[in-house]
Amino acid sequence: MRTLYYLTDKLDTAEAMVTTLHALEISDDGYYIVSKDHDGVRRHHLHEASAIDETDVIHSGERGAIIGGLCGLLFALWIAIFQPLGLEMGLGAFLFVSALIGCFGAWVGGMVGISHDNYKLAPFHDAIAEGKYLLVVNVREPAKAREIKEAMHRKHPEAWFEAEDDVGIDVFATRAEFRPRHL
Repeated sequence: MRTLYYLTDKLDTAEAMVTTLHALEISDDGYYIVSKDHDGVRRHHLHEASAIDETDVIHSGERGAIIGGLCGLLFALWIAIFQPLGLEMGLGAFLFVSALIGCFGAWVGGMVGISHDNYKLAPFHDAIAEGKYLLVVNVREPAKAREIKEAMHRKHPEAWFEAEDDVGIDVFATRAEFRPRHL
């Protein structure tokens, strides 16, 4: 899957770009708009970024789950080997303790992530703060991504193609690494 990022100064341009996406059979679930003009985006009936899209809750939650799960495994292994207080641990208890601590790690990671901007949107933070509109398009096929880029370049020259990225999340990434801009 690919993610395409476009910036534009005007909401009308963003609306026209969404019309182009619909003509290319991209549904409202295939894109979202990040902007500080929430009311304008809603008035134009455009798909606004959700809190999950704008924050780092998923990325940090996955990181927390991995770290918590590993810590849970180590803790359960410690209990199984050293049997503190004479506790014996069966396989079910071993897995339960590991999963419980992994879930706690995911919860802590999610709480940390909800207070931070999505790390993939961070490069666009200043542009959004200046009042620009960021259109984020997710597509499955590389051929469809090329078709969208060509159509946007041809029909909406006032919008800037900023970046292209694979949709996958690198759990331990601290900043976005995009492909070079080209058509």
